[in-house]
Amino acid sequence: MKGRGEFPSLNIKTPDGLKPGGRPYKVMIVEGKDFLRKQIVQFFESESYNVVATAANGQEALDKLSKIEGKIDLITTTLDMPVMDGYALMHELSKKSNRPLVVFISDETSKGVMADLVKLGISDYILKPVDRKTVLNRVKSVLHKNRIANPE
Repeated sequence: MKGRGEFPSLNIKTPDGLKPGGRPYKVMIVEGKDFLRKQIVQFFESESYNVVATAANGQEALDKLSKIEGKIDLITTTLDMPVMDGYALMHELSKKSNRPLVVFISDETSKGVMADLVKLGISDYILKPVDRKTVLNRVKSVLHKNRIANPE
């Protein structure tokens, strides 16, 4: 008689965090609030994304980014952080060639700031409070659009 764990699964879903070749997308999470940063990391890890680094502010993110080998696929960040906010981080990232996609997970902001962020090249803007499904679906969409626009 077969044990419970021996039945084949009929609904195997590939985790969203894996590229078509099976390698995980590399992600950096930049968030000033510890609890929220850990929560967002859990969202990504639950879908097999490789969270290569986290940072509490933009300056820490830039420092870590300069030490990471290989390309990071995506950075999530917020606007309101100490030392260097998300707007300044995005401004610095916009100067780099081959920069990662950037998705803001932040509070509502003015139309002027949004317009500037769009000009700087953000991929999406998700309003807080966050929930797992929204974050993962929007990031999946951003990565999919990028993959179609820039096939490897």
